[in-house]
Amino acid sequence: MIISSCGGGNSVGKKTFSVDALLSTEGPISTDERNIATRICYAYQSKSKNYRSSGFIGTSFIFSGKTTDCQNNITNYPINSTLKYDFNNDLIYAPPGNFDPNLRFNKKVQTDTSGYLSQLCSKIYNGEVISNTINQQNVKVQISFLREGLDGFLLQYFNRQADSTYKIDSAEKLKVRTQIDYTTGQILGMDEFYSAQKVCGSQFDKNKFSEFEQNFISR
Repeated sequence: MIISSCGGGNSVGKKTFSVDALLSTEGPISTDERNIATRICYAYQSKSKNYRSSGFIGTSFIFSGKTTDCQNNITNYPINSTLKYDFNNDLIYAPPGNFDPNLRFNKKVQTDTSGYLSQLCSKIYNGEVISNTINQQNVKVQISFLREGLDGFLLQYFNRQADSTYKIDSAEKLKVRTQIDYTTGQILGMDEFYSAQKVCGSQFDKNKFSEFEQNFISR
């Protein structure tokens, strides 16, 4: 499905992780962000239908992984996965049986009904207001949508402190191939890039954080 009325959304700029990040004012996402979210949701919907109805199941997906720990040790590695269903009938990129369990890999396939945006996409389809903040007990999760070559979104997790303030703990970012970046031979709704950052413990420099990056290479 082509969302021709959404606009480019190019005014939504780059967003990066910072250990000094502060909570944004809670409220609805902007029009530009909603345009990006709409494109991502429909791209995820298309990917889910294609993965489940065509010759994708059982085929290979190759990613690269890169971890940087709190001591600045860097590990690069390939990930050769296979598209499968898990026990809940959700789609996953399953690594081989000999894959090192100590190496990080984000294997869940993001769709409009399963994953980070499942509830948000439902609101998109129903024309409901979307807040930039989700409250989960002592954690506030803030979402923002971005345009960095591809459409994407950033999730930031803020933990409640003893003095009732909130401090950044971690973040995740995804960049997704949507309709305005789709060409023949590419996968609509593919998460081309995923990253995760987490603030290091008190034994490290207060500005340090660990990081994981995952890039889609080929199918």
